[in-house]
Amino acid sequence: MSIRILLITIQILIGVSAMQATERPVYQVSLTEKEVVRLKRRVRAVMGLSEAEMVALIPDKTGFRFVGCPDCDAGAQEGQLRWSIRDPHRVQCRYCEMVFPNEAYPDDEMLTVVNPTGERMTYPFWEDETGFRYYFRAKAWREARVYFAAIAEDLGELYQATGDATYARRATLILDAFARYYPGFLVSYDRPHEQKGFVFEPPYPNNGGKWGRWRHDEMPTNLVRAYDAIYTSGELERLSDAVGIDVKKRIEDDFFRGAIRQDRYHGIVYTNASPHIYRGYAVIGRVLGDPELVHEAVRRSIGLFESQFYADGFWHEGSLGYQRMTMAGMQVVFDALKGYSDPLGYVSDDGVRYDNLDLERDIAIVRKANHLLDICRYPDGRWIPMHDAWAYRDSRRVDPNVKPLEQSHSTLLPGVGHAWLGRGNGEHQVQVHLHFSGAYGHAHADNLNLMLFARGQELLSDVGYTHTQYRSWTVSTLCHNTVLIDEEEQERSNRKGIIDGSLLAFEAAYDPVQWVEASGEGVYPGLAEEYRRLVMLVNVGGEDHYVVDLFRVRGGDQRDWVMHGSADGDMRTEVNVPLQNYGENLLPGVKVRFPEHERDRGDAEGRNVALAFFQNVLHSDYVQDARVTFHGDDVAVRIHLVGLKDSKFFVGDAPSVRRADEDETLIDRFRMPMLMVQQKGRSPSRFMAVHEPFRDKAFIDSVEAEDVGERGVYLKVRHRDGTDHIVLQPGIDVFHRGDLIFQGEVGFVREQDVGARVMGLWGGEKVQWQTTRLTGGGIYTGQVTDVLRIEDGAPYHALVVNGTPEMGDIDGAVAVVTFGDGTTRGLRVQRVAGGQVILEDDPGFRITNTGMAHCFFPLREIEGTVQLQIRTSAFVTIRDGDVEQRSVGSGNFEVK
Repeated sequence: MSIRILLITIQILIGVSAMQATERPVYQVSLTEKEVVRLKRRVRAVMGLSEAEMVALIPDKTGFRFVGCPDCDAGAQEGQLRWSIRDPHRVQCRYCEMVFPNEAYPDDEMLTVVNPTGERMTYPFWEDETGFRYYFRAKAWREARVYFAAIAEDLGELYQATGDATYARRATLILDAFARYYPGFLVSYDRPHEQKGFVFEPPYPNNGGKWGRWRHDEMPTNLVRAYDAIYTSGELERLSDAVGIDVKKRIEDDFFRGAIRQDRYHGIVYTNASPHIYRGYAVIGRVLGDPELVHEAVRRSIGLFESQFYADGFWHEGSLGYQRMTMAGMQVVFDALKGYSDPLGYVSDDGVRYDNLDLERDIAIVRKANHLLDICRYPDGRWIPMHDAWAYRDSRRVDPNVKPLEQSHSTLLPGVGHAWLGRGNGEHQVQVHLHFSGAYGHAHADNLNLMLFARGQELLSDVGYTHTQYRSWTVSTLCHNTVLIDEEEQERSNRKGIIDGSLLAFEAAYDPVQWVEASGEGVYPGLAEEYRRLVMLVNVGGEDHYVVDLFRVRGGDQRDWVMHGSADGDMRTEVNVPLQNYGENLLPGVKVRFPEHERDRGDAEGRNVALAFFQNVLHSDYVQDARVTFHGDDVAVRIHLVGLKDSKFFVGDAPSVRRADEDETLIDRFRMPMLMVQQKGRSPSRFMAVHEPFRDKAFIDSVEAEDVGERGVYLKVRHRDGTDHIVLQPGIDVFHRGDLIFQGEVGFVREQDVGARVMGLWGGEKVQWQTTRLTGGGIYTGQVTDVLRIEDGAPYHALVVNGTPEMGDIDGAVAVVTFGDGTTRGLRVQRVAGGQVILEDDPGFRITNTGMAHCFFPLREIEGTVQLQIRTSAFVTIRDGDVEQRSVGSGNFEVK
C-alpha cells in the first residue's frame, strides 16, 4: 500500500512554517479555569514538600511494575499493590489492604548489582518458601517514577497557564533529577509471575525496559512536554548557574537522546504498543529541533498502517480492545505531528520534506480503522468480545461516552474474518455473529465461533479477555461456541500452515432471511477435511427471530459441538431428555491441576485441561433430538438440536470469568451454563441446531430435520406464524419433498394456510411451492484478470473478469474471490458493467504475474489464478394478493 502525504511547498508558506517551528513552547496548552483548579489540586502534595524533600523522593533506580501481594489471592497479574505520595516508601494491597514491607514480610534480603555507570545498587526483597522474590520497594520506585513524570507535565502546563515560576522551578528539579539518574538505570526484566531481574547488555528482550517496563515504554514523552512548557521560564538557566553544569544539555543529551539511543537497540517494531515510541520520536524531534527524528516518527507511523492493518481497517490481531489501544496510541502521534513543517531548505535523507503535516487526514485507512470502533458493537453499546477483547457488561468502564446502538445492521468484515447478521431497532435488536479470522497475536482458539445477542442480552457468549489464572480456559476451543476435534485445541499460529478462515457466503440483501457461511479447516491441519458453518437469521414476525445453525465436520475420531449461555448473569438449564450424573467434570478419574496464574496452562495427565473446566456434568447417550433451554431472569434461549444420530449429550456449567472482574478469588463463583454434543467415529458429523431467543413465551412449536444427500439438510420449523421449509445443500441438485421443489444452494419457503407467503432462493435455478414458482440466475463464476484501485489512480474500485455477463441489478451482492491457496475475500458489489465488477470498497489486493499480492496485512503473495463467484438471489413476499419481489441478479416470479 502506498500512502501519499500531501505536501505544500509554496516558498512563502515554508518560510512562515519554519519561523513558527522555532517558537516556544512547541506545544501550546490552553486551560480553562476549572482545569487549572484541577491541576493545582493534583500537584498540591508535591508543592507541599520542600524542594529537597521532593527531589529525595525521585527514584534513582529502576523499578518493577509486576509485584504481587504475598498475603492474599485477590486480583490478577501481580497487579494488587498500589502506591501513594502520602506513604512513598511502602506499597499497599488494594484488596486486603496490607502494607509492605512489614514484620511478617520484611524485605531484609538484598540483591546487589552494578549499574551502567559503575555504581553498586541494592534491591531489597522478601522471598517466599518457593524462592520467589517480592521487591516491594522497587515497586514503589516504579510507581514514583510514573507519578513524578506525570506531575512534571502538570507543573509545566500550570506554568504555561499561570506564568507562576514556582511551577517551572519544580518541573526543572524533577527533569534534572531524572536526567542525572537515567544513565544509571538498569534494563529490567519484568513479566507477571516470573522472577524479576535485569538484562545487562543487548539484545534486550521485549519485556526489558530502561525507562519503562518493556521496549514500548522507553520514551519519557510527558517529561519532554514538561521541558517544552518551561523552556523559556529561565529556571533551567537558573539551576545551571547553581550547579555549575549546563542542565539543558544534560536533559537533552543524556536523557531525551538517551531514550532514542535505547530504542534503537530494539530496532523498528510494529505492535499495538509501538505508537508510544512513535510519539516519543515526534515530540523529542520537535522540541529539540531535530527534523530527522520527526521523519522517523512519520515513517514508522506509515509503516504501521501499511503492514499491520487489514484492508477493512481492522488491526491484525483481530481484537477490538487492541484496535482501540492502537488507534488511541496513534491519535496522540497524529496530534504530536499535526501542523509540523520542516525547517526552510531541509530535505530528509529519504528525499521527503513535510509542510503542515496531518497524517490523520492523509492516511485513508485511518478513517476505516476509527469507524470500526463505532460499528463493531453489541446493541447495548459494548465492543464485540472477539479474541482478547474485554467484555464488560458496563461498557462505560472502557468508554464513558458509549451509547446503545439505535439499530443493528448486518456487517461483513472481510479482512479480519468476522461477520454478523443484524436486525431491529432499540431494545428489539438482534445480532448473530460468526467469527472466522486467523491468529496473529492476542487470538483465541475460536474459529467458527458463534455469538448471539437478542432480547437486550448476550445469550450465547464469548467470555472475552482476562489476565486471571483461568486465561488458558478463556482462550481454549472448548470455551467457545464451536467444534473441538479429538480433544485437540485449534491451532493459534501459522507454524503448520495458514489457519485463516475463509468466507463462503454472505447473503444479507433480504432483511427477514439472511445467512452467512465460512470454513476453517486450517485450524486443524492434517485433521479436518471439512470444517464449515452456516448461520441463518430468520424473522418470524415482529421482534421474534430464530437462528439456523448448521456445522459440518469431517475428520478425526471425535467431534464435540459446544454451546455456552450468558456470561453476564445466572442462568438455569432445562433439558427435555433424561440425564444421568457423569462426574465432577469431563475428565472423571483424571488427576487435574488447574492453572495457578495466567501463564500457566495447568495439567490433566496429558489430556486437554480445558475439559476439566466443564463441570457438574450430566449426560445422556444415544440422543437423536433434544431441546435445551438456558433461562435467565427475564429472557431465555432455547436450543433445538435435531438429527443428532445417536450422539452423546452433556450439560453442565463452567467458570464465566467475566463477572469476577479480574479478582481470582471470585472466578469459581460465577458460572455459565454449557452444552456439548459428542459424535465419535470416522463418519462425517452434521450438527444441526435452531437457537430460539424469547422473553415470556417460546414461539417455535417444533423443528424437524432430514438429510439431503450426503451433506445437505431439509429443515422444517413450525412456529406461531406458519411453517418454514429450509433447504441447505452445498451443490445445486434438485430436491423434491411434498409440495416443495427446489434446485439451488439455499431455499426458503414460509407456508401459511397451505399456500406460500414468503419464498427465497440463493445460488439456484428455482424454488417452487405447489403452483407458485420463483426462479433465479444461479451462480456466476469467472477469473479475475486485473484489479482497479483508486489508491493506484483508477477512477473506482473494480475487478476485471473474463466474460462477465449482464446480470441485472446486482447491488447488494457479495462477490467471493478465491486465491490460489484456497483463502477467500468477500467484496461488496455495486454493479457489473463492461467486463468489470464495480466494488463499494478497496479490494485490498493486486494481480501479479504469478497470482496476486495483498496490499494490506498479511501482505502475502499467493501464486495461482484468482477466481470469482457471485451468487444471485431472489425473494418474494405475498400478502393478501399483493406480491413484493426483489432479486439480486436475474429472478422471476410466477403462479401457474
